Amino acid sequence: MYQMEINESDKIKASSFIQRLTANPALKSYSLLQREEQIMQFLTVNARQLFPTLSSPAFFAGRSWDEIWQVLIAVLYETTNEDLLPEIRNIISKIDLTFFTFLKNDSVKQESVNKMLNEMILRGLKVDQTRRVLSGALTAIKYDIVKKFIREVYRRNKYIHFELIKVERLKLGEKEAENMLSVTMLLRPLIYLFAPQGTVMKNTANGHVFLSQFTKNVAHSMIQKAPFVPEQVFLSAMNSNASFAEDRSIEATARMSNIFTAMCRNYKPEIKKDRGADTAQKSWINVARKNYRFYGYDIKMLDELYNIAADNSW
Repeated sequence: MYQMEINESDKIKASSFIQRLTANPALKSYSLLQREEQIMQFLTVNARQLFPTLSSPAFFAGRSWDEIWQVLIAVLYETTNEDLLPEIRNIISKIDLTFFTFLKNDSVKQESVNKMLNEMILRGLKVDQTRRVLSGALTAIKYDIVKKFIREVYRRNKYIHFELIKVERLKLGEKEAENMLSVTMLLRPLIYLFAPQGTVMKNTANGHVFLSQFTKNVAHSMIQKAPFVPEQVFLSAMNSNASFAEDRSIEATARMSNIFTAMCRNYKPEIKKDRGADTAQKSWINVARKNYRFYGYDIKMLDELYNIAADNSW
């Protein structure tokens, strides 16, 4: 978590350096948070080569690498946020929350929920891991990944549809299910605002897998703070961070949120597949099927999503 104060001179130097990195044409196809992660990886891998230059009088004379890193990352986050925050507000404003009425039998407070989502995500953006996990959620919503898969789920009326309607007991149409998943995915990374040591089952390439008892406790804490939001929303969002192999009671929307956010974390829509190669989503799902136990995915859900991706050349 980076909240350090930076003097104006250091900020100017760091901003100049970060702007050169963000302007790299090779990063053009990446989303804002994907670009940020690429730059962080570049700084980590090239620390030894960069340190002599960045610790010179022209930049941060006499500073250790850890001190230089903190300045650069704080400015990188600030630079990303300039474009990211308006993008998040725009995405949230387009989510129709009328599905709340199907879950809570009460009128929906759209403005209150929008305000809550923006405020909570803004808090979450101060945590490194929240930023990494949020990347997949924003990409999945922005590029209609959730929308197109949900459309097929409802059309096919198979396992996933049964889990949503009969098991989770959601009386939601296709559009309402899409919007619930979108909110669930946006809230999902906020688990890192509450995560103390000892709550993680495993650390994976797409984030952490948490103990289900912990995710449920966090959900109930959120429910108390925002009673105008249906309980199912917070439960699904937090439980999406737990393993289905460890807890078979995890909601279908939670299982789907887990899969979609992981699948879209590194998704780049502008990249065209090579002739004869699998599409990006089909390929990702196929790999996920082979490792479903490790990541805590629902294998039957992955099988259906794989067939949907294959049939539609996704």
